[in-house]
Amino acid sequence: MARGRLRRQALDRGGGRRPAVERGRVWGTGYGAAQRRWRKDLGTTLFAALIGALAVLAFFVSVYYAVERPDDLSERLEAYATVARGDGSGRTRRREAGMRSLLGRLDRLLSGRGAAQRLALNLAQAKLRMTVPEFLAIEIGATVVGGLLGFALRGYVITAIVCAVIGAALPIALVSRRRGKRLKAFEDQLVDVLSLIVGSIRGGHALPTALDLVSQELGPPAAEEFAYVLREIGLGLTQSEALNNLVRRMESQDLQLVVSAVNISHEVGGNLSVVLEKIAETIRERIRLQGEIRVLTTQQRLTSYLLAGLPFVLAAILSMINPEWMMRLFAPGWYRIIPAYAIGSVLIGFVITQKLTRIEV
Repeated sequence: MARGRLRRQALDRGGGRRPAVERGRVWGTGYGAAQRRWRKDLGTTLFAALIGALAVLAFFVSVYYAVERPDDLSERLEAYATVARGDGSGRTRRREAGMRSLLGRLDRLLSGRGAAQRLALNLAQAKLRMTVPEFLAIEIGATVVGGLLGFALRGYVITAIVCAVIGAALPIALVSRRRGKRLKAFEDQLVDVLSLIVGSIRGGHALPTALDLVSQELGPPAAEEFAYVLREIGLGLTQSEALNNLVRRMESQDLQLVVSAVNISHEVGGNLSVVLEKIAETIRERIRLQGEIRVLTTQQRLTSYLLAGLPFVLAAILSMINPEWMMRLFAPGWYRIIPAYAIGSVLIGFVITQKLTRIEV
């Protein structure tokens, strides 16, 4: 009872305020909220600093390679021919200032890597006149822009990360799409190429003359690629090496068969026109069968794309309508298993469906 009276007297003297001990819980709650806000602000600051650093790096990389890139035609042709061979011995040498710089060292480091060589080959197949560091600069810039747009759109770090991933995947997807269309167009022109070569050889012309006729009469990409073959021969490569480089660039089994026949005929002789005519008939029949198979599997392929893209579209719509509800799936705890399992299942199903509908002839 005495403690109760003393407590009421203390409250009366303090104007109704509770002692500091009893207000500790309230203070603790306020401190926790402030700490969470401080952590959020710190994460935002660090993310903005990272984005700014990447933007500055992409800017300087773009400026450097825009200034330091050589314009001599023979050097570009030599670099292009070396990409097809897959080695770095004849790559275009940078100026001494560029070689001493950090970006020059990066270019030399990437030139000996298998992934960089593969990327350079993909750029050549897509007919994009840029080097690997230039493409990486574009990749970094797209990632930075995507992250900034995502963060400015919703204000969440997870949204910025998703948009940054989309921005990073966009240049790769564009290069892959252009590369695929160009290789497919070359495959479609191969029968016409063989017809011109066979007619030219039967008319008494040599094979280089027939290749020059192809580069003049047909459209791209066949005309461009055979023009590169003639230029490589003019740079000092043998006919066999130039044709093998063409096979590496185009990655065509039918072209590999044609080049093998040409090389064998060049070494041991034979009626090359008859062999190429038979190969043209075989390729024409394969193209017809591939077209029929593609028509028969159109529904299955479209269904796989629809089922694979539908969950991501719904997730994006729900994130715009109620982002707090969607963010619960990414909260710490076992909830993160749900989106990971869903994404994995969708990707596995898409890959299996694509494998089933891809029939080789």
